[in-house]
Amino acid sequence: MTKEKELLLSEFIKLAKKGYVKGVNNITNSVGLTFESQLGKKPDSDYLPDYNGIELKCTTRFSRYPISLFSKSFDGPNDFEMNRLLKTYGKKDIQFEGKFQLFGVVRTRRLTLINSNYFKLEVSREDKKIYLLVYDMDKKLIEKLSYIDFDSLEERIMLKLSNLSLIYASKTKKENSQYFRYYKIVFYKIKDFDIFLDLLEKDKIEVTLCAKVSRSGVECGRQRNKNLVFKILKESVDELFLKEFEYNFDTSSKANEAQCLWQANNY
Repeated sequence: MTKEKELLLSEFIKLAKKGYVKGVNNITNSVGLTFESQLGKKPDSDYLPDYNGIELKCTTRFSRYPISLFSKSFDGPNDFEMNRLLKTYGKKDIQFEGKFQLFGVVRTRRLTLINSNYFKLEVSREDKKIYLLVYDMDKKLIEKLSYIDFDSLEERIMLKLSNLSLIYASKTKKENSQYFRYYKIVFYKIKDFDIFLDLLEKDKIEVTLCAKVSRSGVECGRQRNKNLVFKILKESVDELFLKEFEYNFDTSSKANEAQCLWQANNY
């Protein structure tokens, strides 16, 4: 195990010993933001890994939500392709004039209705592209234009997800605030890009077409286009990643905590 992973494991154990800590907010991604805050890391949307070359992902014990991996803009056929899609197929925002929304999960195996059109993804190994297909309400193909190149997608995946740590937490609520108790961390390495494509074709990797308007905070009213957001089903994580090391605070005594750290140092 690298020194960076040893450090993360050590910091995780310190946090696990604290028990429940108050969440930084009450929104869905608070479990991840709170963990990063405890590490002294500020929130960001960087294309680089979160912590010393390690991408951090957090989930709660009983959550069925898929785990967000990264977002990726379209490579073509136009610059700012998402803006074209938004103007063509977006729905006017009911609160903010001149703003539009185009938001929904798109899949490879079936059509998804978003606003007034159906959408679908197509993985073309021949063209080495992932296409976004758009259909009318009669399910007739309108366009097959927007795409992501395999090369740029693989580059993003290998840069962002080569080393990943998945952190588990229990969640409770007290006085209208969320609290989290972090109890397990698993270290992973990415397998390969072809497996990613296989899982995408099987809809085990979920893709969200994401262009919407911020509703709160300093960015309230701002158009936020994340393009395509890739997420993986929790039960499919071990298909895409190779497990390197796991530490569970709930099943570890003080004696084998030291042993665990020794094993990590000598992995």
